[in-house]
Amino acid sequence: MVEISPMIDYKLILSDKQYVKRELEKKGYDIEYIDALYTLLTEIRRQKTRLNELNHQRNCSSTDDSFTADEKRRLRKFIINTQKDLKALENHTNRHLLDVPNFPDPQAPIGLNAHCNVILYESDNHYICQTANPLPHWDIAESLGIMDTQAASKISGSGFSLLRGMGAKLLRALVNYGLSLNEPKYTEILPPHLVSTEALTFTGHLPKFAGEQYKCEKDDLWLIPTAEVPMTAAFAGETFSPGTLPKRYMGYTLAFRRESGASGRDTRGLQRIHEFHKVELLKIVEPKDVQSELSSLLKDCESVIKNLGLKYRLVDLCTGEMGDKYARCYDIEVYSPGVKKWLEVSSVGHFSDYQARRAQIKYVDVHGKKKFAYTMNGSGIATPRVWLSIIETYQQPDGSVRIPDVLIPFMGCDVISSEL
Repeated sequence: MVEISPMIDYKLILSDKQYVKRELEKKGYDIEYIDALYTLLTEIRRQKTRLNELNHQRNCSSTDDSFTADEKRRLRKFIINTQKDLKALENHTNRHLLDVPNFPDPQAPIGLNAHCNVILYESDNHYICQTANPLPHWDIAESLGIMDTQAASKISGSGFSLLRGMGAKLLRALVNYGLSLNEPKYTEILPPHLVSTEALTFTGHLPKFAGEQYKCEKDDLWLIPTAEVPMTAAFAGETFSPGTLPKRYMGYTLAFRRESGASGRDTRGLQRIHEFHKVELLKIVEPKDVQSELSSLLKDCESVIKNLGLKYRLVDLCTGEMGDKYARCYDIEVYSPGVKKWLEVSSVGHFSDYQARRAQIKYVDVHGKKKFAYTMNGSGIATPRVWLSIIETYQQPDGSVRIPDVLIPFMGCDVISSEL
């Protein structure tokens, strides 16, 4: 089992507390916790020094006849108790260190809310919806008989979907397309959908965001919120040989999310559901390659949406909006004419050594020194919102839905007509 380490090197808090506070304040983190952590870490350092002194005293007592047997026993007992106290203090401190967010990339826009996000550009070469007053996807799909929300509700309650006929085939086509498009660059991994607590902790989903995850209590296993979790955990404790990075992987899995904070918000149709299909892209890189590899990863994720002919935009998320684990994050958003909203369909970003430090993923540099790798990931294709955007964008005046050209080979047809 790999020992989980906190994201941040505790020595940095001890050596430059003000720098740590300045960087984390950009994420909206309550920097008073850094003062508390500094106090805990100072006490750990004091107890370690004291323990070293006691061990030295015990070593001396073994050859010093002036120490009685009772004194030696008391010294051993005191050392054992000090070790227990130190271990408890370290566990308590590490638990809080795991809640500390990642430092933002120096190039990330600084700000604490969505108003500070930067829209880099909007696509100008996309398919134009042919319907004058576009309907939302749930109306179109229900009328075509390719989605059944009532059946899904009978099976699982709200927040789930049931696709039928060409609707199910369209989702399968999206997955196959996403995998095929990225196959030349990425090695495919088909990982387990149930993971350990350690695996979710490696990627930063635990302990802070336990409320967003589904857990199988009896087995102490969790349903994955994204393939990023098992794909990253697969390399926990691994050290890559010189010159073997970057590594590029893709994985198709189901993803499970409680979305507990989304009650009543964007919940109709497929805008926000608890279970969905997704192709994830993941890279393990050396720090020197992070910008070039992130740029190519962004292009790979963007090309999926661009080739589908959907209207989209690229958003550079500010420090307060990107989430705890990210150092830099971009969102790809598609415009759905039926719901008249921009919907995020892919988050693409790097985590610096945040995950690698937790999971002990390292590489050996050209000088033979072991260092922490950097990880990054992006949604190759998250199907629900892409599916609904296709239905709404490609709806025709006669109620049918045209198939985007790149999906025709996977669908075997160029239009979805009523199956009722």
